[in-house]
Amino acid sequence: MALGIEFANVVGRVAEMERAITGELDEFAGARHNYIEDSHLFRVGFMSTREALDLVGELPDGTAALVTSGGPVPDWLRRGEIDGMQAVWHAGHEPGPVVPPLQGVLLHGPSRLRDVVVRDAATTVRRTQPPDGDGGGDSDGHERFEVVRHDGLVDLEVLDVPDGTRTSVFRATRRPERNRCCGPDIALLQWLDATLRAAGAHG
Repeated sequence: MALGIEFANVVGRVAEMERAITGELDEFAGARHNYIEDSHLFRVGFMSTREALDLVGELPDGTAALVTSGGPVPDWLRRGEIDGMQAVWHAGHEPGPVVPPLQGVLLHGPSRLRDVVVRDAATTVRRTQPPDGDGGGDSDGHERFEVVRHDGLVDLEVLDVPDGTRTSVFRATRRPERNRCCGPDIALLQWLDATLRAAGAHG
């Protein structure tokens, strides 16, 4: 596989990282909301090169490197364009499908669009409560759901727009504790984005 990259990226080898911080990679990944991983590499993205370099400096030597769109890459890494996206992959393996650095989806559209997701036979939608446990129903115009499809799981919030137009904001996000198995969750975000847009939502 391959990982999508953006402006400033910290890219490392999963196996090297697991050896260097035994038992701690799950915690490391969960603490970084934009962490993605494939079978060989992990990536954390930044808008600032300085912040990316700071993280590289905090990690054990040889486990990760700064990667930008045009800068040098270490000998264990390859960089190129796959399906129109800048990506990196392990030098010892052929590039495969790209895991994009997608953290969430934010759309606006008719409130009825939530039913489009519920009706999909391969999708399970469960109502959830906010972290404080204070409801979560539609009495406040704010509904929260857990969406499961195949191996993917994401959280979906539906916020009614209080203007009488029966429109809502749809916000789907990945869970940080699932960052190490992000591929199916990102695929679910992409499916939600495509499905809701096809039914009339827009960004």
